[in-house]
Formats: sequence, structure tokens, C-alpha cells
Amino acid sequence: MLKILTIISFLTSQLLPTWGPLPVTSTPRQMPASVKAIYATAYMVQHPHFQELRDLISHTELNAIVINTKEPTGPKLYPKLGKVVTELKNEGVWTIARQVVFQDDELVGRRPDLALKKADGKLWRDSGGRTWVDPAAKEVWQYNLKVARETLALGFDEINLDYIRFPTDGNTNKIIYPVWDKKISREDVIANFARWFRRELKAINPNVKISADVFGYTFLEDNDLGMGQRLSKLAPNFDVLAPMIYPSHYSPNNFNFANPAEHPYEVVRGTLEKGKPLLINSPSTKIRPWIQDFNMGANYTPELIKAEIKGISDAGYESGWMLWNPKNVYTIDALKNN
Repeated sequence: MLKILTIISFLTSQLLPTWGPLPVTSTPRQMPASVKAIYATAYMVQHPHFQELRDLISHTELNAIVINTKEPTGPKLYPKLGKVVTELKNEGVWTIARQVVFQDDELVGRRPDLALKKADGKLWRDSGGRTWVDPAAKEVWQYNLKVARETLALGFDEINLDYIRFPTDGNTNKIIYPVWDKKISREDVIANFARWFRRELKAINPNVKISADVFGYTFLEDNDLGMGQRLSKLAPNFDVLAPMIYPSHYSPNNFNFANPAEHPYEVVRGTLEKGKPLLINSPSTKIRPWIQDFNMGANYTPELIKAEIKGISDAGYESGWMLWNPKNVYTIDALKNN
């Protein structure tokens, strides 16, 4: 069996892409006590509009940026990215690399044997048409570690894992998993991956910060929500947890509001306060929520965005926040000037 695993490991290393022997930096850099970030796609970093985002950071309370380095279409580690990261760090900006993990069209294309399938053998797709790889597959774990290692070599301060879960939308009851045999729970599969990933990445660079995006509902219910994200099991494995508290994504009547999107302060504060008992065994894990700066469910005025930020503070969390807008357009009037 050991010989077979060794052969599989070798073949996997040959099939996975390489981006060159980039050196891993280990220079310590202090994470801001309160990280205040905006999000940028990999495409945006190469677009002239990216300078506007940099100017926004320099003229407001913002001090960090989240940049996609692996999307469902594959790694986005462009040669120019290292130069951009160096410039941002020289400007005092905390640099966060967002890495999509188990939703992965690119890896599925090269390794369909790792993909989630339907009973007829065809690829399973979520409601957005995306394909997924098996969260229990060790080859998938190794691949994501390799991407993270290459990302650190570009100088990023933090690795932010997204889609660190089983799929939740689409006909999930019909999924055939190539590796996961259901002998252990979804939440243990995800927690085991998180524990392994942390250990391996910290061995490469002990100074790197590792964060993970989780559903806001993980703060409301003490179970894995059918996707493997259980707050009490995930928290000990990360420096930072980032609950995605987008009020527009809450179901009607959550917190007794017909339209929770119109009540961002109550939704954000209520979510964070409800989750506190689930974090009692992870006192060192920081909580840095994602909040919305986009119109869905309500017109997100500067006042509503400020209400989200106040909700975080009033819930007793001071580690910051990250603004999400898929178009990378942000509301400057919601941000304090430097």
C-alpha cells in the first residue's frame, strides 16, 4: 500500500502545474490590529482601475486588500503580481491572497478522477455550472498547498481560503464522491484538511497568517450546515475566521425581519453575538467579517455600510472587516478619511 501511495504522489506531482522555483520569504510583518480591506479580482489587478483602488486605500481608513490568486478557473499567479504585492507592502498595505479551494474547474479539467460526478459518470455541477473536486482527496490538499506556497513566494502576508467546504447548491443528494466514503463526517473532513494545511504551510513560513471564509450561518447554528463548516471545529485551525455576513443573503424572518438586508446593524451584530459561545475554545482566533458593499435586497447606501461596521464593533470585535463587491467598486462615503 505504501508503494502505491508513493507512486500516486509522484504522478500527482508530475500532473500538477509548476510556476518556477520561487523563493519563500520569511521576513516577519505585523498584521494590523484592525484589518480594513477591500476585495479585488485577479483581472482587476491588471486593469487601469486598480490604481483607483490603491488610491482609495491611501486616502481612507482602509489598510489592506484581498486579491484573488486562485479562482475556480485556476491559479492567477501572474509575473506582475509579485511586483504589485511589493509595492503595496511598501505603501503599508496588508496583502491577503484569496484562494478558492474545492470549487475548481481547472483541476477537474486535468484530473477528472478527482471530480464530483453524477450516477451516470458525468461531471456534477452546482447551480452556477461550476465543478468541484473531492474535499477528502489528499491530492487536492497537496495541490492547494502547492498553490499557497507559490503565493507566499510572491510576498503575500496572508492566505485566505474560500470554498473550504462541500457544495451546498444544486442537486447535492446525487453526488458521487471518488474518495470520500462517508465513514467520517463532512465536518471532520474539512477540519482535518484545515489542520493539515495549517501545519504544512506554517512549516514553509511560520510567519504567514491563514484565514478562512465561512458562512455567516455557522455563527447561528452549532452544526456543519450540511457542508462541513462547523465553527467550533474550524476556529482552532486558523489565525482568522471571516464569516460572510451579507444581510442580503439571510432568509426572510431571520432576526424577525421580513427583509434582513434592510437591517444590517441588527443582522451583523446579532450574528456575531450568537456565535460567541462556539468560539470559547479558540480565544486566539480573530474574527474579521466580510460585509457587503453591493446592492441586493436593499440599496446599500453609505449609512447601511456604516451600520454593518458599527454592528461588528458593538458586538465586541475589533479585528476589522473586509468589504465585498464582486465588481470591485466601493462606496467611498462609507469610509473614514485618513
